[in-house]
Amino acid sequence: MALDDDSLSRRVYAQLRASIVSGRLTSGTRLRERNLADELAASRVPIREAILRLEAEGFVQTSPRRGATVAHLHLTDVEELYDVRLALEVQAARLAARRAGGGAATDDLGRALAEADALLSGGDEAVIAEANASVHDRILELAGNRLLTSMMRPVVGRDRWIFGMISAQRNAFRTCQEHHQLCDAIFSGDVELAAALAYAHIEGGRRSTIDALRSILPD
Repeated sequence: MALDDDSLSRRVYAQLRASIVSGRLTSGTRLRERNLADELAASRVPIREAILRLEAEGFVQTSPRRGATVAHLHLTDVEELYDVRLALEVQAARLAARRAGGGAATDDLGRALAEADALLSGGDEAVIAEANASVHDRILELAGNRLLTSMMRPVVGRDRWIFGMISAQRNAFRTCQEHHQLCDAIFSGDVELAAALAYAHIEGGRRSTIDALRSILPD
């Protein structure tokens, strides 16, 4: 069955975003509509719509002379990302704990945590990083705030983009341990403890992430 224009635009957006986050499309790569239309089996209209959305989320830059290109990340972008994560993800943890304390189901969050644990002993670094990122996704879902979820969408994408560059250098065991502490606070409905642990988890990772990216990204 043929996809409608809106569904096709979402599919093209998701494919392009995944290619940028995974590094298949590197910073500075030109996004030529004709080539992308052939590659993704789509007309130029959904290609343009996807590029506009990716530009709004910071993945793509456009200029009159070069057209659309994959954005260049800088260390200042990473610092800004952490500032925003501290504001939004701490609130997500607070809301998730409040809802869990009120009886909301936490099964999906528990499964995400268990899946990340299961990969620790022998998983690929990129797969482990994605599993750990999924824990944050499930916390956001449990928070149950649609506006917050919408605001987090570009943050989540940039987060995966950045961590995809340094997945081999991250301490997955420490990340999982901190996730367990955070999720235990959420499961128990301890709102302020969940917020404090989320803050410590995010801020604690800022410097190691910046240091790991120093040889990769310009200032």
